Amino acid sequence: MLLRTLSLAAVLLVSGLSQAHEGHNHSHHEMHKELMVTDAKIRTFLPTAKSTAAYFTIHNPTDKLVSLKKATIRGIGRVEIHEHVHKDGMMKMQQVGLVEVPAHQQVVFQPGGFHLMAFEPDATLKVGEKRKLTLYFDNGDRLYSFVEVVSLKDSFEKKAHSHHNHH
Repeated sequence: MLLRTLSLAAVLLVSGLSQAHEGHNHSHHEMHKELMVTDAKIRTFLPTAKSTAAYFTIHNPTDKLVSLKKATIRGIGRVEIHEHVHKDGMMKMQQVGLVEVPAHQQVVFQPGGFHLMAFEPDATLKVGEKRKLTLYFDNGDRLYSFVEVVSLKDSFEKKAHSHHNHH
């Protein structure tokens, strides 16, 4: 009798779950049509440094160009988007207002290219901790991820895989 009751409960649960899922199209293909951040990391601040850098990759599998206009990191007072440019025979770093991520492409934020500059931490960044990263796009979308704190040495050796949520 108990086995029969449990079997009936299992059947009802499964049918209820399948009905609750009806009308939601979450095909594997659809899930990969959202912006995504991978390999997000931020370097610890060196003892006398007033800033540090953060790196990641933005993947855009959508059919539309998106433009990153701003970023924030939990516990960091100010975050700016920067790039290195070759100008007059020298490499220079400059702040940028927008970074375009073309449809079906990715933009890598890395040393010598685009990167985030982080200033004014509210507390010491500890290697291994994760901080919330929010990317703001000019169309009003936001992309949430986590950025892992790494040492200067690790930032060149190790790739940290971040999970994401798109809103």
